[in-house]
Amino acid sequence: MPLTNSQIRAAKPGEKRIRLSDGGGLYLEVLPSGRKSFRLAYRIAGGQRTKLIGGYPQISLAEARMKVSAFKLDLSSGDPEIVEAAIKPRQAVKTKKREATTWKEVADGYLLMRQQSNPAPKTLAKLNSQIAKTVNAIGSYRVNEITAQDILDVVNPIASSGRVETAHEVRARFSQIFRYAGARGLVTHDPAAFVADAMIKRQRGEFAGITDPTEVGELMLAIERYRKANPIVGSALMLSAYLFPRNTELRGMRWDEIDWGAARWEVPGIRMKMNRDHLVPLPSQALGLLRTLQEYDFGSELVFPAPRDPSRMVSDMTFNSALRRLGYKPDRHVHHGFRTTASTNLNEMGWNYDWIERQLAHVPTNKVRSSYNKAQYLDGRIEMMKVYADWLDKLKREAISKMED
Repeated sequence: MPLTNSQIRAAKPGEKRIRLSDGGGLYLEVLPSGRKSFRLAYRIAGGQRTKLIGGYPQISLAEARMKVSAFKLDLSSGDPEIVEAAIKPRQAVKTKKREATTWKEVADGYLLMRQQSNPAPKTLAKLNSQIAKTVNAIGSYRVNEITAQDILDVVNPIASSGRVETAHEVRARFSQIFRYAGARGLVTHDPAAFVADAMIKRQRGEFAGITDPTEVGELMLAIERYRKANPIVGSALMLSAYLFPRNTELRGMRWDEIDWGAARWEVPGIRMKMNRDHLVPLPSQALGLLRTLQEYDFGSELVFPAPRDPSRMVSDMTFNSALRRLGYKPDRHVHHGFRTTASTNLNEMGWNYDWIERQLAHVPTNKVRSSYNKAQYLDGRIEMMKVYADWLDKLKREAISKMED
């Protein structure tokens, strides 16, 4: 069975080195010292070899799989210098990049990498179909010469036929493959990142979110009053305002994810949209809410368990239903809208754009070589989250004063 991020985090050192297999020769090595690293076992020229892929958590499981896929593809290409480097790993051999690497070669390598994670049959079928659309159109093109117009020539006819969502999914697949090519050093940018604005827009509604500071204060006051009647869901809405997580992230919050000493909430990748661990600094207001919630002992590992079954998280409609009871219709403010509120106002306050995007758990798509680090910009984000929470409280106080007048 393939490894999971949870298994890797939970792996403890023993008296001897431990090896946890991911399949295809890739394994995680855990030394008695606690050091963890990814390695690849493979055969070449009749001999068994081992290659260091990289240390954990410096590189993630997904990145390790990508590096393994690229390495295997290079070996299978028969490039004599690459093969020589594999046979003599201790000898410094300068490898050369093949000048005529085609889109099909790169797409095949990406597909091989994805297959190593054993996706569901339905997911694999969709993946194959989307990649086939790109290969059938530009499979013979050199990957480093493909332009944004080449990609538009593939996706626009799909969108024009009425399959707008499919067209955007194919564009996203282009972008993923270009990032894979970037990891192999074959390209320096992702032309697919420029294409979205030149395509027919998705037929999706925007997530409604209040952004006007005065209205934000009124919303905070409404939630505070609701919390007195319904402390559990009311606290969840208040946390949503302070921390602006996605619905699934908050509903699945577990007590063991809270680091009280460091004032942080670590959301595991399994609940994140981009499948990457996410670190949320907890301002004092959020810590206070969580400590209050601890007083309600449901015998559950979840912070917000379902009323009838504490082993399950609350319904995905719980928070939006509460907002409707407060008088906020879906066209004015929904749970996801707290993210819109935060993003808009933090940007208007002049906070660093990268800090905001990282706190929203938006993984950059326009930087081929960008690496994801859950703790990146942490010091700045801690300060930003504190100031934002204080700003929300200030708006709430102003709303109270306005009503008293």
